[in-house]
Amino acid sequence: MTVTALPHRASAHESAAARWTPQRAGILNVWRYYDEVFRFHSGRLLLRGPNGSGKSKALELLLPFLFDANLRANRLSTFGTSERTMHWNLMGDGARGATRVGYVWLEFAAGPAGGAERRWFTCGARLQASVHTSSATADYFTLDGPVPEAGFTTATGEPLSRAALTDLLGDDGTLHATAAEYRATVRERLFPDLSEQRYEALILALLQLRTPKLSQRLDPSLLSTLLSRALPPLGATEIGELAEGFERLDRQREELARLDEEVAAAGRLGARQQTYARRVLREAAAGLVRATSELTSVTRTVRTGQQRLGEARVRFDELSAALEAAQQRVEGIETDIEALRGRREYETGADLVARLDRLRVQAEKAAARAAGSRRTATAAGTAAEAESSRADAAVGEADRLAARVSGLAAESAVVASRAALTTAHDEMATLARTDRTRALNVLDGAVGTRLGQIAGVREALRRHQSAVERRTLVEKQLEEARAELAEATERHAARQSELDAERDRRADRLRTWAGGRRELPIDPDTAAALVDDETALVEAVERAAAPVRDALAAQRAGADRRLVDCEAQRSALAAE
Repeated sequence: MTVTALPHRASAHESAAARWTPQRAGILNVWRYYDEVFRFHSGRLLLRGPNGSGKSKALELLLPFLFDANLRANRLSTFGTSERTMHWNLMGDGARGATRVGYVWLEFAAGPAGGAERRWFTCGARLQASVHTSSATADYFTLDGPVPEAGFTTATGEPLSRAALTDLLGDDGTLHATAAEYRATVRERLFPDLSEQRYEALILALLQLRTPKLSQRLDPSLLSTLLSRALPPLGATEIGELAEGFERLDRQREELARLDEEVAAAGRLGARQQTYARRVLREAAAGLVRATSELTSVTRTVRTGQQRLGEARVRFDELSAALEAAQQRVEGIETDIEALRGRREYETGADLVARLDRLRVQAEKAAARAAGSRRTATAAGTAAEAESSRADAAVGEADRLAARVSGLAAESAVVASRAALTTAHDEMATLARTDRTRALNVLDGAVGTRLGQIAGVREALRRHQSAVERRTLVEKQLEEARAELAEATERHAARQSELDAERDRRADRLRTWAGGRRELPIDPDTAAALVDDETALVEAVERAAAPVRDALAAQRAGADRRLVDCEAQRSALAAE
């Protein structure tokens, strides 16, 4: 255990010189302890042993009793009960004799070990009880030095009397008249920076922390309150930092509220934007599908026209070749006719005439076929030119539709990107060339999925808003509860201070009253120690008054007898 002035912060050397550290503790002739000395190592003490070996009893008799100077049983007991009083510690559990005296003490040191600047301070109490009383008395003392080698015993090993203790203390020590004076001295020497209220809070914290099996019955709120009351008061700098922190919290709360409003506005804007994007995307997708359908139809028409144009051109080439062959045959036949007409056999040969007639008929037929072929070729050329014009127009329309499709595709891609439907858009664009129905199904599925996601985001935003409202309400309730707790704590501390002050005043009045009773032999400190136990006080007064009452009764009986004798003598003298 190390007793440290918490608000002071110094270097390691200054801390070592200013810190009071427990060195030894002693219990003499109290409970089962005959003459026990506990030595601290670097201000720490470890008590180990089985149940009943006296670990808790050592804490009861030493700490925080020697800081508190209070003999009430509930302050002594580690369990906070009133069963084991200091009188029981002295006279109970097999103690012998009518009177028993004991000592408890704590020795502190400050400064480097073995140095000339080493300082010492010892505080302790002389305890006395007898079988004729139900309470114990305590004489508290302090010493500006270590405990003597012989301790607080005589040469024969008996505890020192009150007068011998005064002689032992001499000029370096003080035997205090009251417990309040002793307590103030200990506080000023060991804890110079603690006020009386904070000193009381420190003692309450020690009482709480020394409870056996603390972890099983630990009250975090009470422990937090006790430790908080034991802390030093906050300075202006710390209060300013806390105020600034609360201002930052308020600003952050306002910023969170503003962000929540922006999130809500962004959610509303996002919902409307998504609705608009869905409508634009649906319109663009519908235009894209229509354009794709028209492009497919025009492409099919162009392909059919190009095929028919190719067939017509082939047919035109065939007819042109046939026409040329027929013309060549007509020219050959005419040449043959002219050649035959020039021969002599033409005029005389009947077979030549017949042959000539046949050749003429063949020539006429060939000319007729050539004329038909020419008309057919002319008609095919006209049809081919018409088909070529239509094919050119279809190609232009196809180019126009392709440009429109490209524009609609780009616009739908932008809209799909803004609506986070890029994948669905790509799949729909791929399917639109082959399966329009499936493309529309893909679009409806993607839009439905996105609508579900938007509904989920809206639900999450609603839950977030509800959680923020609940958090704000809980924070408000927490602040109100903290304020009520602080007020209740202050009222409790004020009532406790008033109770202690009233108890001290009653003890002083009892001490004054007992000191002023000449006929009633009662010790003032004994009467003051029983300030909280009215029954024990009345019993102590009755026990002190009983011998006086008996003596007065005996005196009165003797006076009555002497009065009777005097009356008889007076009667005899009167008769004489």
